[in-house]
Amino acid sequence: DRVDRGMPRRLESEERALELLAQVLQGLAQAEAGKNDFVALASHELRAPISVVHGIAATLHLRGDELELDQVHELRETLFEQTAHLRDLAEQLLDLSRLDAEPLVVEPEPFHPRERLDELLLQIAPGRLDDIEVEIDPEHEVTTDALAFERVTANLILNALRYGRPPVEVSAVRADDYRLVVQDHGDGVAPEFVPRLFERFSRGAAAERTGTAGAGLGLAIASAYAQAIGGRIRYEPARPSGARFTFTLPAART
Repeated sequence: DRVDRGMPRRLESEERALELLAQVLQGLAQAEAGKNDFVALASHELRAPISVVHGIAATLHLRGDELELDQVHELRETLFEQTAHLRDLAEQLLDLSRLDAEPLVVEPEPFHPRERLDELLLQIAPGRLDDIEVEIDPEHEVTTDALAFERVTANLILNALRYGRPPVEVSAVRADDYRLVVQDHGDGVAPEFVPRLFERFSRGAAAERTGTAGAGLGLAIASAYAQAIGGRIRYEPARPSGARFTFTLPAART
């Protein structure tokens, strides 16, 4: 009888252990699949700009003296665009390594977002400053992790420049919380893609159809950094057209 009474409990315990084991194995399989997807996509994204940069360098090295001035100018412009793409991808890979390695160490400090943003734009989009309109009160001050704030903002602006149409409008409102808005005038996000908007490696149909450069990592990284400092990012269609992303920091961090 004692054996019979203990059997259901042991069976229940074994079933629970098997469920946990199945969950662990599923998690490992998903992690492995994610790693494989990441390596494949990163390799694909790196191959194209590296090939272009090498081709331009080889052309200038072997035939530079034979080229017309307008040809040299065109090669230099392409070289600038492709190296900027490589820089952006390298930044994203570094961001992923930081976020995956261990929890982000948050170091709050007071700063003026407008001042940081002006410096940031010169780094991430020096050739497209005319496409960006900034309306942020220079007197606004927030207290949060400056690096995380910059990574969120940089990825939102680069996303708007890459997939939307100018002008890209960057504005901010300070009330009970601090809200930074990045809006473009493109076609916006297809409704069926919105639920996957902040997932890693997610690219909308428009991006894939047009061959727009990008690994589908920027918004996922922006969202992860926002959450790490207690904020959040929300998407909504802009009116009459475009995409509108609102990055909100709670009052405790402003």
